Amino acid sequence: MLVAMWWLPLLVGCETWLPPGGGTPKGCLQEASFDQPMGGRLGLSSHLEWGDSASDTSYRAFEEQAWKDLGVGMVRRDLTWSLLEPAPGEFDFDGADRLMESVESVEAEFLALLDYGNPWAAGDVSSDKVPPDDPETFGDYAAAVASHYGDRVSHYEVWNEPNNGLTFWQPVEDPAAYGALLVEASQRLKETNAQALVSFGGIFWPDLLVNTPGADFVRDVAEAVPDVWDHVDSFSLHPYRYPFTEPEDGETQDALLTTLCETQDLLAELGAPGLPIWLTELGWHTAPEAFVAGGTEHEQAAWLARSALLSLSHGVEWFLWYTFRDLGPDLDDQEQAFGLYGWDEDPTSGPDAEPKLAVAAFSTLVEILGDHVHIEDVSELLGFGEDSYGYRLSGGEGETWVLWTVAAPYTVQVPGEEDGTLVALDGTRGESRSKRGAHVVTLSDRPVALQLP
Repeated sequence: MLVAMWWLPLLVGCETWLPPGGGTPKGCLQEASFDQPMGGRLGLSSHLEWGDSASDTSYRAFEEQAWKDLGVGMVRRDLTWSLLEPAPGEFDFDGADRLMESVESVEAEFLALLDYGNPWAAGDVSSDKVPPDDPETFGDYAAAVASHYGDRVSHYEVWNEPNNGLTFWQPVEDPAAYGALLVEASQRLKETNAQALVSFGGIFWPDLLVNTPGADFVRDVAEAVPDVWDHVDSFSLHPYRYPFTEPEDGETQDALLTTLCETQDLLAELGAPGLPIWLTELGWHTAPEAFVAGGTEHEQAAWLARSALLSLSHGVEWFLWYTFRDLGPDLDDQEQAFGLYGWDEDPTSGPDAEPKLAVAAFSTLVEILGDHVHIEDVSELLGFGEDSYGYRLSGGEGETWVLWTVAAPYTVQVPGEEDGTLVALDGTRGESRSKRGAHVVTLSDRPVALQLP
Protein backbone atom coordinates (compact mmCIF):
# COMPACT_ATOMS: atom_id res chain seq x y z
CA MET A 1 0.00 0.00 0.00
CA LEU A 2 2.87 2.37 0.80
CA VAL A 3 4.42 1.59 -2.54
CA ALA A 4 1.15 2.20 -4.35
CA MET A 5 0.85 5.70 -2.78
CA TRP A 6 4.36 6.96 -3.71
CA TRP A 7 2.90 9.49 -6.18
CA LEU A 8 0.85 11.44 -3.60
CA PRO A 9 3.68 13.80 -2.50
CA LEU A 10 4.42 14.59 -6.13
CA LEU A 11 0.77 15.36 -6.79
CA VAL A 12 0.61 17.67 -3.78
CA GLY A 13 3.79 19.38 -4.93
CA CYS A 14 2.17 20.10 -8.30
CA GLU A 15 -0.85 21.86 -6.87
CA THR A 16 -1.43 25.37 -8.21
CA TRP A 17 -0.47 28.09 -5.75
CA LEU A 18 -3.32 30.28 -4.52
CA PRO A 19 -2.98 33.82 -3.14
CA PRO A 20 -3.28 33.82 0.67
CA GLY A 21 -5.69 36.78 1.01
CA GLY A 22 -6.24 38.53 4.31
CA GLY A 23 -4.03 41.51 3.55
CA THR A 24 -4.54 45.19 4.36
CA PRO A 25 -6.19 47.36 1.65
CA LYS A 26 -4.61 50.77 1.17
CA GLY A 27 -6.35 54.14 1.32
CA CYS A 28 -10.05 54.70 0.71
CA LEU A 29 -10.31 53.44 -2.89
CA GLN A 30 -9.22 50.03 -4.11
CA GLU A 31 -9.56 50.53 -7.86
CA ALA A 32 -9.78 53.26 -10.47
CA SER A 33 -10.32 53.44 -14.22
CA PHE A 34 -9.41 56.06 -16.80
CA ASP A 35 -10.70 56.98 -20.24
CA GLN A 36 -7.14 57.26 -21.57
CA PRO A 37 -4.04 55.07 -21.02
CA MET A 38 -2.31 55.71 -17.71
CA GLY A 39 1.06 55.88 -19.46
CA GLY A 40 0.00 59.26 -20.82
CA ARG A 41 -1.12 60.60 -17.42
CA LEU A 42 2.36 61.57 -16.19
CA GLY A 43 3.78 65.00 -16.87
CA LEU A 44 6.03 67.81 -15.69
CA SER A 45 5.60 71.20 -14.12
CA SER A 46 8.34 72.95 -16.07
CA HIS A 47 10.28 76.22 -16.11
CA LEU A 48 11.02 75.94 -19.81
CA GLU A 49 12.75 79.07 -21.12
CA TRP A 50 10.68 81.06 -23.60
CA GLY A 51 13.18 83.66 -24.77
CA ASP A 52 14.72 83.81 -28.24
CA SER A 53 18.40 83.97 -27.23
CA ALA A 54 20.78 81.26 -28.38
CA SER A 55 20.95 79.92 -24.83
CA ASP A 56 17.16 79.76 -24.42
CA THR A 57 16.73 78.15 -27.83
CA SER A 58 19.34 75.55 -26.96
CA TYR A 59 17.67 74.79 -23.63
CA ARG A 60 14.29 74.32 -25.29
CA ALA A 61 15.76 71.83 -27.73
CA PHE A 62 17.39 69.97 -24.84
CA GLU A 63 14.18 69.83 -22.82
CA GLU A 64 12.04 68.86 -25.82
CA GLN A 65 14.26 65.85 -26.49
CA ALA A 66 14.14 64.89 -22.82
CA TRP A 67 10.34 65.10 -22.88
CA LYS A 68 10.31 62.65 -25.77
CA ASP A 69 12.67 60.27 -23.97
CA LEU A 70 10.67 60.50 -20.75
CA GLY A 71 7.30 60.00 -22.42
CA VAL A 72 5.79 63.15 -20.91
CA GLY A 73 2.01 63.35 -21.38
CA MET A 74 1.44 66.90 -20.12
CA VAL A 75 3.55 70.01 -19.58
CA ARG A 76 2.51 72.72 -17.11
CA ARG A 77 4.05 76.16 -17.49
CA ASP A 78 3.18 79.71 -16.45
CA LEU A 79 1.79 82.06 -19.08
CA THR A 80 2.78 84.96 -16.86
CA TRP A 81 0.32 87.84 -17.14
CA SER A 82 2.84 90.63 -16.58
CA LEU A 83 4.99 89.29 -19.42
CA LEU A 84 2.12 88.72 -21.84
CA GLU A 85 0.46 92.10 -21.19
CA PRO A 86 3.16 94.55 -20.05
CA ALA A 87 0.77 97.48 -20.62
CA PRO A 88 -3.05 97.50 -20.64
CA GLY A 89 -4.32 95.97 -23.88
CA GLU A 90 -0.82 95.45 -25.33
CA PHE A 91 -0.15 91.73 -25.64
CA ASP A 92 3.08 89.97 -26.62
CA PHE A 93 2.64 86.23 -27.22
CA ASP A 94 6.03 85.61 -28.87
CA GLY A 95 7.56 83.87 -25.86
CA ALA A 96 4.42 81.89 -25.05
CA ASP A 97 4.20 80.79 -28.67
CA ARG A 98 7.67 79.31 -28.42
CA LEU A 99 6.54 77.35 -25.36
CA MET A 100 3.50 76.09 -27.25
CA GLU A 101 5.60 74.97 -30.21
CA SER A 102 7.84 72.96 -27.88
CA VAL A 103 4.91 71.18 -26.26
CA GLU A 104 3.23 70.48 -29.59
CA SER A 105 6.47 69.05 -30.96
CA VAL A 106 6.18 66.14 -28.51
CA GLU A 107 2.39 65.87 -28.86
CA ALA A 108 1.82 66.48 -25.15
CA GLU A 109 -1.07 68.29 -23.53
CA PHE A 110 -0.34 71.82 -22.32
CA LEU A 111 -1.62 72.94 -18.93
CA ALA A 112 -1.66 76.73 -19.12
CA LEU A 113 -1.03 78.18 -15.68
CA LEU A 114 -2.61 81.63 -15.62
CA ASP A 115 -0.74 83.75 -13.10
CA TYR A 116 0.09 86.08 -11.33
CA GLY A 117 -0.92 89.69 -10.82
CA ASN A 118 0.22 92.61 -12.96
CA PRO A 119 1.79 95.78 -11.48
CA TRP A 120 -0.27 98.15 -13.62
CA ALA A 121 -3.47 96.38 -12.55
CA ALA A 122 -2.73 96.75 -8.83
CA GLY A 123 -1.83 100.41 -8.40
CA ASP A 124 1.64 100.13 -9.94
CA VAL A 125 3.01 97.97 -7.14
CA SER A 126 6.51 96.59 -7.51
CA SER A 127 5.53 92.91 -7.22
CA ASP A 128 3.57 90.85 -9.74
CA LYS A 129 2.36 88.59 -6.90
CA VAL A 130 -0.19 91.22 -5.82
CA PRO A 131 -3.67 90.38 -7.21
CA PRO A 132 -5.42 92.92 -9.43
CA ASP A 133 -7.71 95.55 -7.97
CA ASP A 134 -10.43 94.46 -10.38
CA PRO A 135 -10.73 90.75 -11.29
CA GLU A 136 -12.13 91.78 -14.69
CA THR A 137 -8.63 92.80 -15.76
CA PHE A 138 -7.46 89.25 -15.03
CA GLY A 139 -10.50 88.01 -16.95
CA ASP A 140 -9.45 90.10 -19.95
CA TYR A 141 -6.03 88.46 -19.84
CA ALA A 142 -7.55 84.96 -19.56
CA ALA A 143 -9.86 85.64 -22.51
CA ALA A 144 -6.96 86.96 -24.58
CA VAL A 145 -4.99 83.75 -23.94
CA ALA A 146 -7.96 81.57 -24.86
CA SER A 147 -8.65 83.62 -27.98
CA HIS A 148 -5.03 83.49 -29.11
CA TYR A 149 -4.64 79.72 -28.70
CA GLY A 150 -8.15 78.49 -29.46
CA ASP A 151 -8.39 74.72 -29.36
CA ARG A 152 -4.59 74.37 -29.10
CA VAL A 153 -5.04 74.71 -25.32
CA SER A 154 -7.84 73.00 -23.45
CA HIS A 155 -6.44 72.78 -19.90
CA TYR A 156 -6.17 75.85 -17.66
CA GLU A 157 -5.17 76.32 -14.03
CA VAL A 158 -6.07 79.65 -12.43
CA TRP A 159 -3.25 80.94 -10.21
CA ASN A 160 -0.62 78.97 -8.35
CA GLU A 161 -0.93 78.22 -4.61
CA PRO A 162 -3.26 81.11 -3.76
CA ASN A 163 -3.34 79.95 -0.12
CA ASN A 164 0.34 80.92 0.25
CA GLY A 165 -0.02 84.68 0.42
CA LEU A 166 3.51 85.39 1.59
CA THR A 167 4.86 84.06 -1.69
CA PHE A 168 2.11 84.01 -4.29
CA TRP A 169 -0.85 86.22 -3.20
CA GLN A 170 0.69 89.19 -1.49
CA PRO A 171 0.51 90.62 1.03
CA VAL A 172 -1.76 87.91 2.46
CA GLU A 173 -4.04 85.22 1.04
CA ASP A 174 -7.68 86.20 0.55
CA PRO A 175 -10.13 83.31 -0.13
CA ALA A 176 -13.03 85.56 -1.16
CA ALA A 177 -10.88 87.56 -3.57
CA TYR A 178 -9.41 84.41 -5.07
CA GLY A 179 -12.86 82.89 -5.52
CA ALA A 180 -14.08 85.98 -7.36
CA LEU A 181 -11.00 85.99 -9.60
CA LEU A 182 -11.38 82.25 -10.32
CA VAL A 183 -15.01 82.61 -11.35
CA GLU A 184 -14.28 85.63 -13.53
CA ALA A 185 -11.40 83.84 -15.27
CA SER A 186 -13.42 80.66 -15.81
CA GLN A 187 -16.38 82.51 -17.28
CA ARG A 188 -14.15 84.41 -19.69
CA LEU A 189 -12.22 81.29 -20.70
CA LYS A 190 -15.36 79.28 -21.39
CA GLU A 191 -17.02 82.16 -23.26
CA THR A 192 -14.00 82.19 -25.56
CA ASN A 193 -13.39 78.43 -25.74
CA ALA A 194 -16.36 76.24 -24.88
CA GLN A 195 -14.04 73.21 -24.62
CA ALA A 196 -11.81 74.77 -21.97
CA LEU A 197 -11.27 72.73 -18.80
CA VAL A 198 -10.65 75.06 -15.89
CA SER A 199 -9.02 73.98 -12.65
CA PHE A 200 -9.15 75.46 -9.17
CA GLY A 201 -5.62 76.83 -8.66
CA GLY A 202 -3.06 74.41 -7.23
CA ILE A 203 -3.53 74.37 -3.45
CA PHE A 204 -0.41 74.02 -1.31
CA TRP A 205 -1.57 71.35 1.15
CA PRO A 206 1.00 71.29 3.98
CA ASP A 207 0.11 73.39 7.01
CA LEU A 208 3.09 75.71 7.54
CA LEU A 209 3.47 79.09 9.18
CA VAL A 210 3.51 80.82 5.78
CA ASN A 211 0.14 79.67 4.48
CA THR A 212 -3.51 79.00 5.26
CA PRO A 213 -3.99 75.21 5.51
CA GLY A 214 -5.35 73.86 2.24
CA ALA A 215 -8.66 72.53 3.57
CA ASP A 216 -9.37 75.74 5.49
CA PHE A 217 -8.67 77.89 2.44
CA VAL A 218 -10.90 75.82 0.16
CA ARG A 219 -13.75 75.93 2.69
CA ASP A 220 -13.39 79.70 2.94
CA VAL A 221 -13.52 80.07 -0.86
CA ALA A 222 -16.66 77.92 -1.04
CA GLU A 223 -18.29 79.91 1.74
CA ALA A 224 -17.51 83.24 0.07
CA VAL A 225 -18.42 82.06 -3.45
CA PRO A 226 -21.00 79.26 -3.06
CA ASP A 227 -21.33 78.63 -6.80
CA VAL A 228 -17.58 78.28 -7.35
CA TRP A 229 -17.94 74.59 -8.24
CA ASP A 230 -20.21 75.47 -11.15
CA HIS A 231 -17.23 77.17 -12.76
CA VAL A 232 -14.45 74.59 -12.42
CA ASP A 233 -13.85 71.22 -14.03
CA SER A 234 -11.16 69.97 -11.67
CA PHE A 235 -9.28 70.66 -8.45
CA SER A 236 -5.50 71.09 -8.52
CA LEU A 237 -3.53 69.87 -5.54
CA HIS A 238 0.11 70.26 -4.40
CA PRO A 239 0.49 67.66 -1.61
CA TYR A 240 4.14 68.32 -0.85
CA ARG A 241 5.71 66.51 2.10
CA TYR A 242 6.97 68.62 5.01
CA PRO A 243 9.26 67.17 6.17
CA PHE A 244 10.29 65.48 2.92
CA THR A 245 9.60 61.91 3.94
CA GLU A 246 8.38 58.99 1.88
CA PRO A 247 4.82 59.22 0.50
CA GLU A 248 3.58 56.37 2.70
CA ASP A 249 4.81 57.95 5.95
CA GLY A 250 1.81 58.52 8.22
CA GLU A 251 3.68 59.27 11.43
CA THR A 252 5.43 62.60 10.84
CA GLN A 253 2.47 63.80 8.75
CA ASP A 254 -0.52 62.43 6.85
CA ALA A 255 0.39 59.80 4.30
CA LEU A 256 -0.21 60.77 0.67
CA LEU A 257 -3.21 58.44 0.42
CA THR A 258 -4.70 60.03 3.54
CA THR A 259 -4.33 63.47 1.96
CA LEU A 260 -5.99 62.29 -1.26
CA CYS A 261 -8.88 60.70 0.65
CA GLU A 262 -9.33 63.83 2.79
CA THR A 263 -9.35 65.98 -0.34
CA GLN A 264 -12.03 63.84 -1.96
CA ASP A 265 -14.08 63.96 1.25
CA LEU A 266 -13.66 67.74 1.45
CA LEU A 267 -14.89 68.25 -2.11
CA ALA A 268 -17.91 66.04 -1.44
CA GLU A 269 -18.63 67.95 1.78
CA LEU A 270 -18.54 71.27 -0.09
CA GLY A 271 -20.87 70.14 -2.87
CA ALA A 272 -18.42 68.88 -5.49
CA PRO A 273 -18.41 65.08 -5.10
CA GLY A 274 -16.37 63.31 -7.73
CA LEU A 275 -14.68 66.49 -8.97
CA PRO A 276 -11.52 65.30 -10.78
CA ILE A 277 -8.24 65.93 -8.99
CA TRP A 278 -5.17 67.08 -10.90
CA LEU A 279 -1.97 66.72 -8.94
CA THR A 280 -0.14 69.55 -10.70
CA GLU A 281 2.94 69.68 -8.46
CA LEU A 282 4.70 67.13 -6.30
CA GLY A 283 8.40 66.51 -5.86
CA TRP A 284 11.27 65.78 -3.51
CA HIS A 285 14.46 67.82 -3.55
CA THR A 286 17.97 66.39 -3.32
CA ALA A 287 19.81 69.27 -1.57
CA PRO A 288 21.73 67.42 1.18
CA GLU A 289 22.46 70.54 3.25
CA ALA A 290 18.99 72.13 3.13
CA PHE A 291 17.34 73.29 6.35
CA VAL A 292 14.59 70.70 5.75
CA ALA A 293 16.33 67.60 4.46
CA GLY A 294 15.29 66.16 1.14
CA GLY A 295 16.09 62.71 -0.17
CA THR A 296 18.91 60.93 -1.91
CA GLU A 297 18.71 60.38 -5.65
CA HIS A 298 17.76 56.78 -4.90
CA GLU A 299 14.90 57.94 -2.69
CA GLN A 300 13.78 60.63 -5.12
CA ALA A 301 13.45 58.06 -7.89
CA ALA A 302 11.59 55.54 -5.73
CA TRP A 303 9.27 58.15 -4.22
CA LEU A 304 8.43 59.56 -7.64
CA ALA A 305 7.23 56.16 -8.87
CA ARG A 306 5.45 55.27 -5.65
CA SER A 307 3.63 58.60 -5.32
CA ALA A 308 2.49 58.43 -8.95
CA LEU A 309 1.12 54.91 -8.50
CA LEU A 310 -0.60 55.80 -5.22
CA SER A 311 -2.16 58.85 -6.87
CA LEU A 312 -3.42 56.94 -9.89
CA SER A 313 -4.82 54.24 -7.62
CA HIS A 314 -7.10 56.91 -6.13
CA GLY A 315 -8.28 58.27 -9.45
CA VAL A 316 -6.00 61.31 -9.79
CA GLU A 317 -6.35 62.29 -13.47
CA TRP A 318 -2.95 63.96 -13.94
CA PHE A 319 0.28 63.52 -12.01
CA LEU A 320 2.84 66.25 -12.71
CA TRP A 321 6.32 66.08 -11.24
CA TYR A 322 7.99 69.26 -10.03
CA THR A 323 10.32 69.95 -11.84
CA PHE A 324 12.39 69.22 -14.94
CA ARG A 325 15.82 70.65 -14.03
CA ASP A 326 17.57 71.95 -10.92
CA LEU A 327 17.50 75.74 -10.73
CA GLY A 328 20.87 76.30 -9.10
CA PRO A 329 23.96 74.71 -7.51
CA ASP A 330 23.39 75.56 -3.83
CA LEU A 331 23.39 72.38 -1.77
CA ASP A 332 21.62 74.15 1.09
CA ASP A 333 18.72 75.57 -0.96
CA GLN A 334 15.87 73.11 -1.43
CA GLU A 335 14.18 75.27 -4.07
CA GLN A 336 17.11 74.71 -6.41
CA ALA A 337 17.14 70.92 -6.26
CA PHE A 338 13.75 69.46 -7.24
CA GLY A 339 14.82 68.59 -10.80
CA LEU A 340 14.90 65.29 -12.61
CA TYR A 341 18.10 66.69 -14.10
CA GLY A 342 20.89 68.39 -12.20
CA TRP A 343 22.20 71.94 -12.45
CA ASP A 344 23.93 73.03 -15.65
CA GLU A 345 27.20 74.53 -14.43
CA ASP A 346 28.03 76.35 -17.66
CA PRO A 347 24.93 77.28 -19.67
CA THR A 348 27.03 79.27 -22.18
CA SER A 349 28.43 76.01 -23.56
CA GLY A 350 25.02 74.52 -24.26
CA PRO A 351 22.81 72.49 -21.94
CA ASP A 352 24.54 69.53 -20.31
CA ALA A 353 22.53 68.96 -17.13
CA GLU A 354 23.14 65.43 -15.87
CA PRO A 355 20.16 63.12 -15.35
CA LYS A 356 19.40 61.98 -11.81
CA LEU A 357 18.18 58.47 -11.10
CA ALA A 358 14.63 59.79 -11.22
CA VAL A 359 14.91 60.22 -15.00
CA ALA A 360 15.05 56.46 -15.56
CA ALA A 361 12.33 55.96 -12.95
CA PHE A 362 9.98 58.37 -14.77
CA SER A 363 10.47 56.84 -18.22
CA THR A 364 10.27 53.29 -16.87
CA LEU A 365 7.03 54.06 -15.04
CA VAL A 366 5.53 55.49 -18.24
CA GLU A 367 6.46 52.25 -20.01
CA ILE A 368 5.06 50.11 -17.17
CA LEU A 369 1.75 52.00 -17.10
CA GLY A 370 1.60 51.77 -20.88
CA ASP A 371 -1.85 51.39 -22.39
CA HIS A 372 -3.43 50.10 -19.18
CA VAL A 373 -6.56 52.00 -18.12
CA HIS A 374 -7.43 50.21 -14.86
CA ILE A 375 -5.50 50.00 -11.57
CA GLU A 376 -6.51 47.75 -8.68
CA ASP A 377 -5.11 47.43 -5.16
CA VAL A 378 -4.10 43.78 -4.64
CA SER A 379 -2.70 44.16 -1.12
CA GLU A 380 -5.58 42.17 0.37
CA LEU A 381 -5.34 39.42 -2.26
CA LEU A 382 -1.60 38.93 -1.74
CA GLY A 383 -1.77 39.05 2.03
CA PHE A 384 0.28 42.25 2.27
CA GLY A 385 0.51 44.03 5.62
CA GLU A 386 0.61 47.78 6.15
CA ASP A 387 4.22 48.03 4.94
CA SER A 388 3.77 46.50 1.46
CA TYR A 389 1.90 47.73 -1.60
CA GLY A 390 0.69 45.97 -4.72
CA TYR A 391 -1.31 47.08 -7.77
CA ARG A 392 -2.56 45.18 -10.80
CA LEU A 393 -2.73 47.19 -14.02
CA SER A 394 -5.09 45.96 -16.72
CA GLY A 395 -7.31 47.12 -19.53
CA GLY A 396 -4.51 47.22 -22.08
CA GLU A 397 -2.30 44.52 -23.54
CA GLY A 398 -1.80 41.78 -20.94
CA GLU A 399 -1.61 42.73 -17.28
CA THR A 400 1.09 44.19 -15.05
CA TRP A 401 1.64 43.78 -11.32
CA VAL A 402 3.60 46.55 -9.56
CA LEU A 403 4.89 45.88 -6.07
CA TRP A 404 7.06 47.42 -3.34
CA THR A 405 7.62 47.49 0.39
CA VAL A 406 8.70 50.19 2.83
CA ALA A 407 10.05 47.49 5.14
CA ALA A 408 13.13 45.31 4.65
CA PRO A 409 13.31 43.49 1.28
CA TYR A 410 11.59 40.11 1.12
CA THR A 411 10.21 37.64 -1.42
CA VAL A 412 6.56 37.11 -2.35
CA GLN A 413 4.58 35.10 -4.87
CA VAL A 414 2.31 36.64 -7.51
CA PRO A 415 -0.27 34.64 -9.48
CA GLY A 416 0.41 34.02 -13.16
CA GLU A 417 0.13 30.88 -15.27
CA GLU A 418 2.44 32.06 -18.05
CA ASP A 419 6.03 33.24 -18.06
CA GLY A 420 6.50 36.99 -17.85
CA THR A 421 9.01 39.83 -17.61
CA LEU A 422 10.31 41.59 -14.52
CA VAL A 423 11.02 45.31 -15.01
CA ALA A 424 13.13 47.15 -12.45
CA LEU A 425 12.76 50.89 -11.86
CA ASP A 426 15.96 51.62 -13.77
CA GLY A 427 14.51 49.90 -16.83
CA THR A 428 16.42 46.64 -16.42
CA ARG A 429 14.41 43.68 -17.70
CA GLY A 430 14.61 39.98 -16.90
CA GLU A 431 12.63 36.81 -17.52
CA SER A 432 10.27 35.49 -14.84
CA ARG A 433 9.12 31.87 -15.05
CA SER A 434 5.81 30.68 -13.71
CA LYS A 435 5.95 27.75 -11.31
CA ARG A 436 2.80 26.20 -9.88
CA GLY A 437 0.85 29.14 -11.28
CA ALA A 438 2.93 31.78 -9.53
CA HIS A 439 5.96 34.04 -9.95
CA VAL A 440 8.53 34.73 -7.27
CA VAL A 441 9.22 38.47 -6.88
CA THR A 442 11.60 40.22 -4.49
CA LEU A 443 10.18 43.42 -3.01
CA SER A 444 12.20 46.48 -2.01
CA ASP A 445 11.60 50.21 -1.68
CA ARG A 446 11.93 50.54 -5.47
CA PRO A 447 8.77 49.34 -7.25
CA VAL A 448 9.21 46.32 -9.48
CA ALA A 449 6.78 45.36 -12.26
CA LEU A 450 5.82 41.87 -13.40
CA GLN A 451 4.47 42.03 -16.94
CA LEU A 452 2.32 39.07 -18.01
CA PRO A 453 0.89 38.32 -21.47
